[in-house]
Amino acid sequence: MASRAIKAADQLRAQWYWKSSFDPSSTNEKEEWTKYSDIESAIIEEAFNGNNKTKLIELDNYSINLNDSIQISQSDPNNQQQIKRVLISRHENQAAASTMIQLMATASSSENHYYDGSKMSPGAIEHLEDP
Repeated sequence: MASRAIKAADQLRAQWYWKSSFDPSSTNEKEEWTKYSDIESAIIEEAFNGNNKTKLIELDNYSINLNDSIQISQSDPNNQQQIKRVLISRHENQAAASTMIQLMATASSSENHYYDGSKMSPGAIEHLEDP
């Protein structure tokens, strides 16, 4: 029974990223990848696992072409970024969330919470702290 709980805690989940560093003229540019939000990542993952052969979805101002692993700007089709799928353990994700909550708590006042210059209500903090 305990081994099932451990295996469930270590299940993998997909996190999607888009390549945020791209300069075709640069040869030694360090690759930088930006995470899609959890909801965007879930939408992309659902399409990735779906039966639709086209694998084309729209997110805000971008189209995602999963067949070619690219994100295409709807306002400028020449603006394209590579995307990638990374499997991470749920435990890793929870540890990162816990670290973020600790950082937010450290930088908070008694009534208002701040993280990266953004004000967060106590209710939002409580929501983040719930497992």
